[in-house]
Amino acid sequence: MHHGKMSFLIIPAVISLLFCLSSARPVSSEIHERLLKGPWEASWICLPDRDRTSYGVFHFRREFELAGKPAGFTVHVSADNRYKLYVNGQWVGDGPARGDLDHWRFETYDLAPYLAAGKNLLAAVVWNFGEEVPWAQISHSTAFLLQGDTEAESVANTGEKWKVSESGAYSPLPISREQIPSFCVVGPGDRVDGSRYPWGWEKPGFDDKAWSSAAPVPRVRATPREMRDADSHWNLVPRMIPLMEKTPQGPFTVRRCAGLSLAPEKPWDGGPLTVPPDSRVSILLDRTHLTTAYPELRAGGGKGAKISLTYAEALFDQQHRKGHRDKVEGMEVLGYHDEFLPDGGPDRLFTTLWFRTFRYIRLEVETADQPLTLYPLQSRYVGYPFRAEASFSSDDPSLERIWEVGWRTARLCAGETYFDCPYYEQLNYAGDTRIQALISLYVSGDDRLMRKAIALFDDSRIPDGLTQSRYPSCIHQIIPPYSLFWIVMLHDY
Repeated sequence: MHHGKMSFLIIPAVISLLFCLSSARPVSSEIHERLLKGPWEASWICLPDRDRTSYGVFHFRREFELAGKPAGFTVHVSADNRYKLYVNGQWVGDGPARGDLDHWRFETYDLAPYLAAGKNLLAAVVWNFGEEVPWAQISHSTAFLLQGDTEAESVANTGEKWKVSESGAYSPLPISREQIPSFCVVGPGDRVDGSRYPWGWEKPGFDDKAWSSAAPVPRVRATPREMRDADSHWNLVPRMIPLMEKTPQGPFTVRRCAGLSLAPEKPWDGGPLTVPPDSRVSILLDRTHLTTAYPELRAGGGKGAKISLTYAEALFDQQHRKGHRDKVEGMEVLGYHDEFLPDGGPDRLFTTLWFRTFRYIRLEVETADQPLTLYPLQSRYVGYPFRAEASFSSDDPSLERIWEVGWRTARLCAGETYFDCPYYEQLNYAGDTRIQALISLYVSGDDRLMRKAIALFDDSRIPDGLTQSRYPSCIHQIIPPYSLFWIVMLHDY
């Protein structure tokens, strides 16, 4: 009887607050009302006659002309699994922010600053990790979508005027227990073969005559969730959170080096280095603290070489135990990795499809019969754009250090969702998220990621009413007390 009374008291409060949260979800004034209530004119597109559930990386292009530089040019973009969007060679955004098929996010961009009178190019790389998909990623099948907000932008709508090509340059590097002696489900590393990469594909003037015309995804319409369309795999909803911060980071510190003359304990900056033919190089680089970032590797020449980047949040001893994070002597790197195979071109920039988490990077080079020009490795921080508005001071300096480390940790565990950990899982667990959301509110006052988390757990409910323990996730997990954490999170909000 007491249990029934509690349910009677809690459930109306939960329903009332969820209604307020739903009403509070930001619907940008830049989204035309018809796109929130009716079918879109653009089509979900794909490479024709291709299995759309297996691993693949696809490049899309659309050239069009404008009479003049527009004052505004608003488009809405989504994909499955993920996309990066380029306009006239510039990377302008990526997504979609993770959710589920019944709440599939799209991003809204004003492309006007990147457009010009005359010919313009929209381009997107879209990938599907197939069986190696991160556990935090829900997916149906490979597809890409871009919808102009009004008739003025309809020239950009996805359809058969878009061109597409599958990239033979990419192959996955699945994570194994030999690489990482623990549970890790963030998706595969990238192997990129420069000799098969379509260099310049995202820029105007690239020759795409041999590419295929994109095909509409069969028997599927692009529709908003409000329609509850039976002919849609993805029920579209606006993104609830801002775009991620992407900030260039300073030089790495060299901790060890073999095969090149780089001074240890000094920053790796300055000009390029030459790796002679038939040589091996190994450099241990230190970011000095953990980060979530896209690595940016620039190289020239070196056809036939192999460059490997291995990422570690800590180093390990011979018994695979972590030690003090600053210790390097006698410690080894265990972690997931990427491989880049230069094609001999004079100035090639390699990066990854998804960000990496690391303090240390081991860069290894093995050249063939050509020298390789190697530039200092760069990285670009990525994370939710929290800003610290609260401050803390104490006459105990150790507490100020704890504050600094704690806030950095909170930021590294916040992306398109909260993360239980950025290196190993990147999953949004209710127990972890409730604490993280409180930290966000106290330090930044920004409640948008918390609102999304509350909505995600509401979306995760199974038929008997329990919320899933973590969401989004392609692997269901139920930890019953975590549903109570979710209710407490509602109370916090």
